[in-house]
Amino acid sequence: MSPIELKASLAKTLRHLAASRFYLPQTLPSQDADACWLSMQEFLHHNEFGLALDDAVELGELCGGPKEFWAELHSAAVNMGLQSEVALLEARL
Repeated sequence: MSPIELKASLAKTLRHLAASRFYLPQTLPSQDADACWLSMQEFLHHNEFGLALDDAVELGELCGGPKEFWAELHSAAVNMGLQSEVALLEARL
């Protein structure tokens, strides 16, 4: 993968992970969800997308994420080539 392709792939993954938050309630239902969201933001800021995905999954579980939320995470996992996460997220769709 060329540097340009890598940069485009990272941007695509970031968009999916960031977009997933818009499918959750504006006010998160608990302190655990707030902490999870803050952790996810920190990982996104440092381009740690696999760890951000883990936090996003936990956040979705805490908030009862809708199908659209899980679809964004699924797209991120596909783009990252994380086959085990893809399979787990497909089960939520």
